[in-house]
Amino acid sequence: MAKDDKTKIEQRELSEADRERLEILQKSEEVKGEQLSINLDDEIVVENQAKTLLDKKIDDPVEKFQLYYHGLARLLKDNLPKGKENESARRIIYDEKNILINRGAKKNEKGIRGSDGRMAYIEDLEMAIEIVADWLSKKGSPVDLFMAFWDKNEELGYGHQD
Repeated sequence: MAKDDKTKIEQRELSEADRERLEILQKSEEVKGEQLSINLDDEIVVENQAKTLLDKKIDDPVEKFQLYYHGLARLLKDNLPKGKENESARRIIYDEKNILINRGAKKNEKGIRGSDGRMAYIEDLEMAIEIVADWLSKKGSPVDLFMAFWDKNEELGYGHQD
């Protein structure tokens, strides 16, 4: 705690409870960015939270863009049946794909999903691309692609669009 802060505190009349709170706050300044925790052996461990966050993989927005637009969306657009007469079939497949990449988020009664596939986790986008690539390699039908997304959603417990 800075000298000026101590002077300001000393000039006030504080209750015992107020002094205890200030003492806790003063001690908290000594461990900035660190968290005390107890490990499995009941030992107190000081963990640097900033370092823990930096060690985690953080999604790359450029990679997400590439995977979504130049990967998944492009593969589907180029390989699903085209034309107005096939629009509803494409929509059904897109809905099942979107449930997968949005980790189970479905559209509500107003048609709002509340989640954006363009912001999906990289590993989910990669999983969807893998499904589409497998479908293409087997020269499957749109039904086969829909069922591949369906099966993966079932496996992950996400359910399906009503």
